[in-house]
Amino acid sequence: MRRSGKTNSSSDAGEGLAAGGMMNKIDRDIANLPDTTVSVKDTFGFESDMVVPAYSVADSHVPDVDPDYLFDKQTTLAILAGFAHNRRVMVSGYHGTGKSTHIEQVAARLNWPCVRINLDSHVSRIDLVGKDAIVVKEGKQITEFKDGILPGPTSTMSRSSSTSMTPAART
Repeated sequence: MRRSGKTNSSSDAGEGLAAGGMMNKIDRDIANLPDTTVSVKDTFGFESDMVVPAYSVADSHVPDVDPDYLFDKQTTLAILAGFAHNRRVMVSGYHGTGKSTHIEQVAARLNWPCVRINLDSHVSRIDLVGKDAIVVKEGKQITEFKDGILPGPTSTMSRSSSTSMTPAART
């Protein structure tokens, strides 16, 4: 896989630190942008002059590469255009036809973090975002916010602003 582009150093990311050692949202978003590009032809094997943004280093949210995965050219190019231009792409099809897997395999080859959330009629907003819950701390009942399954500002996800979240087909 051919990669080119500038890689952010750890000092680049640290330049945006505000007073108290906290990065503001804009600085976090800039630090979390893809730091390289890859050739579609070299990475996916399609005749194309397109280059797409990628990360030089994978984190724990990058799916594993399936070396045997066969990409559908038209769908892959549409997904890559979405990645390249920060646009949403709707991939449709019957359940079990590989829509979510296709997104995951594109993300895997670009080192893009990807959180897969399978949606069905039983998933609620509270499941996704989180809720206040009663917990016991030091022998006292208190109300504490518990995160849902979506990555948010309180989660430990390192690149939450650039994560692609793709719901699977309803089952």
